Amino acid sequence: MRRRRLLRDQQRVLRKLVKRTESLAAKLAGGSADLPIDVKSASVVETKARSTPCIQCGGDLDLRNDSATSTDRGILREMTLVCRRCHAPRTLWYRIAPAATN
Repeated sequence: MRRRRLLRDQQRVLRKLVKRTESLAAKLAGGSADLPIDVKSASVVETKARSTPCIQCGGDLDLRNDSATSTDRGILREMTLVCRRCHAPRTLWYRIAPAATN
């Protein structure tokens, strides 16, 4: 087999692996707006997001953007991050649960 064809085949396998990993990550807690990570306070969201390792390489994540929307089940925060090592984008979702009333 030619070297170029081997390289293309390896790249194709790697792309499939990345897509599969991203698909599985979307099904984890925090991977989508339907499966947010519940937190008690807004002050812990940024720290938790930054301490989450990259799903592709295990590297550290940098916060790029965040937004918040109010829902009847609490405030939903969308954190957009990028890996420092492999530059893979990642979006994590958190729900700040409202305090229980007495």
